Amino acid sequence: MIKNEVLFIIDENREFLFDGVAFKEAPTKPKGYSCASVINSEDIRTYGFKTPKNTSDEKVEIQAEMKMYEEGGLDSEIDFSISSLTVALEHDDSNFIESYAVETSTLETTFSDIAKKHGELSFLFPAAISYQSLYTSELLEKKNDLFIHLGDESSFAVIFKEGHYISTRTIPTLSEIGEKIGGIDASAMREILSTKGVLDELYTPDEFLKMTDTQEELSKIVERIAHAIGHKRGVFKLETIDRIFLDFEACDIPGFLELFNSYGYEESAKEALDLFESVDVGMKHYAINALYALGAVEEKANILNLTIFQRQPAFIKTHVGQFSMVLLLAIILSGLYPAYAMYTLQNLEDEEKSLNASVKKMEQVTQKLSLELKEKRVQRDELTKKKQNIIAEIRSYDSMINSLEDIDESIRSRQQMMKDVNIVMKKYKLSSKNMEIKESKYMNVQIITTYNQRDNIAEFIKELISQGYSHVQTKKVEKNETYYESFVEIYR
Repeated sequence: MIKNEVLFIIDENREFLFDGVAFKEAPTKPKGYSCASVINSEDIRTYGFKTPKNTSDEKVEIQAEMKMYEEGGLDSEIDFSISSLTVALEHDDSNFIESYAVETSTLETTFSDIAKKHGELSFLFPAAISYQSLYTSELLEKKNDLFIHLGDESSFAVIFKEGHYISTRTIPTLSEIGEKIGGIDASAMREILSTKGVLDELYTPDEFLKMTDTQEELSKIVERIAHAIGHKRGVFKLETIDRIFLDFEACDIPGFLELFNSYGYEESAKEALDLFESVDVGMKHYAINALYALGAVEEKANILNLTIFQRQPAFIKTHVGQFSMVLLLAIILSGLYPAYAMYTLQNLEDEEKSLNASVKKMEQVTQKLSLELKEKRVQRDELTKKKQNIIAEIRSYDSMINSLEDIDESIRSRQQMMKDVNIVMKKYKLSSKNMEIKESKYMNVQIITTYNQRDNIAEFIKELISQGYSHVQTKKVEKNETYYESFVEIYR
């Protein structure tokens, strides 16, 4: 297998060789290359959970599959390909496991023709985790980074802490943004964002409505990402974001990254992600994906892999092939050494008895698991009903929110409140486990800190009151010998 290049496949009509620096046309019959491609984010389901750090890889794999079905909402009647990432948690005896699942039928529909063409498809993975390769290949220094990718059919924000993956947040695609602001297609939306962005002065007077709609949609994206960062701050001890990269075909969106200043990220470096000088602009994002797969080919890094199209081993390496070789050897020996044949036969009979005993034991285990599965399905159905009720409530709330007037003023008020709280928390070195904004004048913050720094919470409350917040008080306190949690209620 060739180690210094990977065959990266965009779709059935576009495939290229990548060597870590540039793409080149693939040969007509690219034998000897590992093949890789990415899975659309909308086809992937994720679920995260904690597990003790001393848990073996095999046990983590089993736990991930069980939790994806029991708690992650997977249908037990459908086959899924499941793989997981492990994130070490600081100041904690646990690891955070983020599991990914995709239906095998979806993989077969999307990639089976490609796999048949090449005899394999070695690596299939979510595009969002590809940025890890930039640190592995030392193209970027390891820092606390936020990557934002806006694509025609897939968009996401990805958070890294000191070069280690933390989390992904799905955001609207260019097609979805264009649809919301007037039925604009993805190509036209890309042109608007790259040339005018969210800056008033770059729009003509007759484009006022388009400008305000664009600003509103991008502001929502920034708010969603800022909320995701705030949520991860408490779990992963993420104190700040050093750099914010926009992965948008090496282009900037005028004024877009500056929207993060409203959430306390004025000091974060902000730039358009432009790497791989030898790669065309429209292919730079794919180069990041291909670099991730190349790391596995060169055995420099382990990657999250959801493929079901691994190359079949040579016949001699298969169980059937090995059994055939043993049988042939037994025939030869039986002709030359009858006594040895009898000895071999006896061993085979003993092995058969052992296998039959194992089969019976497995049948008993399977029967037990079948009963447990039935019970879990009942629990799943109950949870599904609860989930449907919750979704109905959420949709009701969405309908109410969409009908509210003065949405611009509400957005600015919420942004200012979140910015004020984030800045004061950063000032007193506090972390939040959860933030919840209700309407535009009320906010709940679940603050977590070490026990010996609990007085900083009182300073945090005084600071907000001095800034003009009419009501700031602690509703509930939870503590132990190490951590101190306070539930703070804030009114403007």
